[in-house]
Amino acid sequence: MKLKALVILLLGITITNQVLATEKPTASHKSVINYYMDSYINSDYKKLKAVLSEDAVFTSNRDVRVIKHKASEILSEMKKNEGVVQRDCNISSTIVSESDALVIARVDINYELFDGAQQNFVIIEKNKEGEWKISQVYKVFISSESEARKLVLNSR
Repeated sequence: MKLKALVILLLGITITNQVLATEKPTASHKSVINYYMDSYINSDYKKLKAVLSEDAVFTSNRDVRVIKHKASEILSEMKKNEGVVQRDCNISSTIVSESDALVIARVDINYELFDGAQQNFVIIEKNKEGEWKISQVYKVFISSESEARKLVLNSR
């Protein structure tokens, strides 16, 4: 009987330690950025959903137009492509600005087989519950001819 109680106690401690050791994806802005990048590379809509605020907006350029999408629209498209791994691309991030409540990160995606780049300006806010969530993403597609692309490549 004592052995059984000891085994149950040890099992409970192990499970508790595992739960506490696993950081929530929204516990820090760095983990939110990592989830965002991983969700992009692996087309994992569940990871993106975990770090998005419910009213998140994605804004991107298409030629000379600006296009806006709700988070639900982006997640729906990602769900269709679930598990498709992005190949031949490099992804990196830098913090543009940060405070105790707001972080602006830049996530750069460069495709080796595509003559262009994508910059994502990711706005991450701390909500009332103290969780970091993505509220806005500005995707800027830069063609090889643009002056902005030349500046990005020269800044590395």
